[in-house]
Amino acid sequence: MKTQVLHWNNVNSEDDFSITYLLYMEGKNIELISRIRNLPVEVIQEHIIQSKMLLKGKGKKSTDQSFFVELLAATKEERIRILEESSIDDKNELINYLKTAIGKINNAEDKMIAIWIAGQIKAISLLPILHAEAGHKHGGVRRMVCSALRKIPDKSNIEVLHRTLHDSKPQVRQYSAKALAEIGDEKTLKRLRGLINNPNELEYVKRSYQQAIEKIQEGIKN
Repeated sequence: MKTQVLHWNNVNSEDDFSITYLLYMEGKNIELISRIRNLPVEVIQEHIIQSKMLLKGKGKKSTDQSFFVELLAATKEERIRILEESSIDDKNELINYLKTAIGKINNAEDKMIAIWIAGQIKAISLLPILHAEAGHKHGGVRRMVCSALRKIPDKSNIEVLHRTLHDSKPQVRQYSAKALAEIGDEKTLKRLRGLINNPNELEYVKRSYQQAIEKIQEGIKN
């Protein structure tokens, strides 16, 4: 028996929550879907979780893909618990899956979760993929990349984080500074000192710059 594929062509035969999920898969964020469907954000979130759990049981999937779908459907607290309880083999399979999956994910929120997972399991082998996503059009994705790079402190991150220090989104700049605090060098100090004197910069971002400067200086002395 052929498994039915969730698509607009057969939307009339699907449950109401699947209509929400189709909009979500088109890349629309939860707030926009809430306005389109005239439903509370909480209901939209529940629809998405229902759809992900339903799709998890449909069709033939690899173990690592099913594991990833399970993580997508979970809350942040549940994801932390699941990853903490996962075996090394399970994590390695998940890493191998993410190597090809992250770049193919269209929905920004799903991509952010995938990047969060990469940082949470400190997957050094995923750094090239994360570096590529630092130029993503969605500010939330770029912020999550910087957050993940902070959890995987590696000198190869420096050049990417130097670029994101000049991002148009203040939170991306903030998280860039936080990540650079762990691995920054003399060039980083020079950049941060220039940026902290920008009169147009937000105060909370400047604080991150100052904290990064102090931590990098301390590391250089030692």
